[in-house]
Amino acid sequence: MGTIMMNGRLVREEEAVVSVFDHGLLYGVGAFETMRLYDGHLFLFADHLERLEAGLKRMAIKSPHSPDEWRGQIDTLIRETGYTSGVVRLMVTGGNAGAGLGSGYDQPNSFVWLRPLPFSPGEPFNRGRKMKTVSVSRQAIGGAEPYKTNNYLNSILARQELGQLSDTEGLMLTPDGYVAEGIVSNLFFVKNGVLYTPSLDLGILNGVTRRFILRLAALLGIPVKEGAFSPSFLYDSDEIFIANSLLEIVPVTEWEGREWFQFPLTKRLIEAYHQYVTWLTDSDELRGKGETNDESSD
Repeated sequence: MGTIMMNGRLVREEEAVVSVFDHGLLYGVGAFETMRLYDGHLFLFADHLERLEAGLKRMAIKSPHSPDEWRGQIDTLIRETGYTSGVVRLMVTGGNAGAGLGSGYDQPNSFVWLRPLPFSPGEPFNRGRKMKTVSVSRQAIGGAEPYKTNNYLNSILARQELGQLSDTEGLMLTPDGYVAEGIVSNLFFVKNGVLYTPSLDLGILNGVTRRFILRLAALLGIPVKEGAFSPSFLYDSDEIFIANSLLEIVPVTEWEGREWFQFPLTKRLIEAYHQYVTWLTDSDELRGKGETNDESSD
């Protein structure tokens, strides 16, 4: 058993418990963020916090910590665990609000934990992932689609459909049959040098890594089109890749009986991604601070 932060205190994992009347448990009220830690640097930290705060506000949950307090808790875990690279998760629940639906939450519970990567750096990109269409459609919860909420049932049901296919990401479609996103990733594909991705109005997650990739594409002069695309349009693409904060950018090597072997544009993006990470972690000024919301971290 390790240690985590709960409500700003360092506790053993088995001590991090909540009441059965915590609305995170009763109704799934809460939000979370998962981000990469590179050599002590929290990648796109400000962007993750911004989305977390927006989700808490939408659910009328009082923000439990300032950005500096969140960062201080993560620093405590870095010292405690010795991990300078890995995965950081922030989570907030509605707190003990008793039975019955609540109109607001003034005493939330907060949690922070730090874990090593579950794979070797670079392994997801080098191996790629297969993709399989699942029958569970992407159902945006009314008003909650831009946020990462604790109600993750839609993704869980889709993941259960995949079973033990650990090397496979599930492709979720909208109820109308348009390409939406992966179970735990945003989706991109390339055709004739143009980068395509489903638009946010389809109810997909406004991914932090998704936004960063779109910014990289603009800097590299890669044209981008967002919209509603059919599976047949995706099938005819030259490259497909998925992305999230943990995996970074991962090429899709097989889907619906078709295989892809060459990923020139995908490689350009991952190279630019890693150049940015290296620049940040090599900078004494920025080391360990996380970016601000300037143009370079949009």
